[in-house]
Amino acid sequence: MNSMTCALVLFLSAMILPFELLADSEYRLGAGDEISIKVYEEDDLSMTLKLDESGAFDFPYLGAMEANGKTVKKLKNEITTGLLQDILINPSVNVSILNYRDFYIDGEVKNPGGYAYQPGLTVKQAITLAGGSTEWASSSKYEILREGKGKANAANNNTPVRPGDTVTILEGLF
Repeated sequence: MNSMTCALVLFLSAMILPFELLADSEYRLGAGDEISIKVYEEDDLSMTLKLDESGAFDFPYLGAMEANGKTVKKLKNEITTGLLQDILINPSVNVSILNYRDFYIDGEVKNPGGYAYQPGLTVKQAITLAGGSTEWASSSKYEILREGKGKANAANNNTPVRPGDTVTILEGLF
């Protein structure tokens, strides 16, 4: 294939991939995420763990590893590189997210609190998970505080919710 054909194939492939797959490649790990680390044919190096506030965990032969703020790909590469140094000849490492950290919803919903995140979640779906809105709730005034950000932004029914976010349903005016 020539370079123009390769570029076209890559472009079309990117257009076909689901948005969530593209977003997952940029997803940053954080406290509350449950991850799986598997090293092919090395059961003693495979583990499942839930990240705590520190984001650190002990990995056999490598010691303390930091996961908070890293992508799955970055963590995989760090483990692979570490294992290549006098431990394994050609390690095949896979890191995956088993469960995302919770998101939170408060304000004018029937059951405020933390809920399990699912990819593709929107504000409207979050309200449904929280038992629906109260009779005082606005049907259009929502705020979303992104994890790690200091200021809440206006949101609507179709605004995506991410792990660690806090969604607030405001009171409506009569």
